[in-house]
Amino acid sequence: MIKGIWLIIKNILLMLMVLVGIGIVAFFVINIYTRKGQTEEVPKVTGMSIEKAIELLEDNDLDYTIADSVFDDNAPRHSVMDQSPAAMSLVKKGRKIYLTVNSLDVPEVEMPDIAGKMSFEQAKKTLIGKGLLIGKITEQPDPSITSAADMPVFEQLYRGEPISPGTKIKRKSKIDLVVGVMENQTDTSQLSFDTIPGNPSPATSVDGIDN
Repeated sequence: MIKGIWLIIKNILLMLMVLVGIGIVAFFVINIYTRKGQTEEVPKVTGMSIEKAIELLEDNDLDYTIADSVFDDNAPRHSVMDQSPAAMSLVKKGRKIYLTVNSLDVPEVEMPDIAGKMSFEQAKKTLIGKGLLIGKITEQPDPSITSAADMPVFEQLYRGEPISPGTKIKRKSKIDLVVGVMENQTDTSQLSFDTIPGNPSPATSVDGIDN
């Protein structure tokens, strides 16, 4: 009787040992499969050129994909604007890092309807709001204008040619304006290029755009 009980206990202990052994083997197999413990700290690549960012990620055994592109005038072209996961995150080796890149292409905007519709002041605000710049301003005396403050825009030009409303042009392109002024008007300081908000100095090149 005692011998039979001991045999049962022995078998139970043997089964428990087998189960524990299976559990230990399974734990190590899962760890190997999931590469647990083999983590990398994600480096900061925002602000870098995409080429340098890719090189740094690859040096850290990380993959990448360009998930999106944006356009920011204040950032270098083809630089990394955002990354996910964020810098200093701990991820597994080979993890894909999603990058948002500042586009090389300057986006296009529609030319607004200015000529014959707006004053010079309204035209300035409209063009700047569209991301366009004021180019050459040509004053055209007109007998119908009786006030120095009344300066209608007669023509809108792009590269010396009339440009129709709705025409697609690159942002920061310069738009030349023909503005009506009083006959014998001499004080035209308010038409000076330097007084126009949003315009760079005449010596400054804007985004490499030939306007």
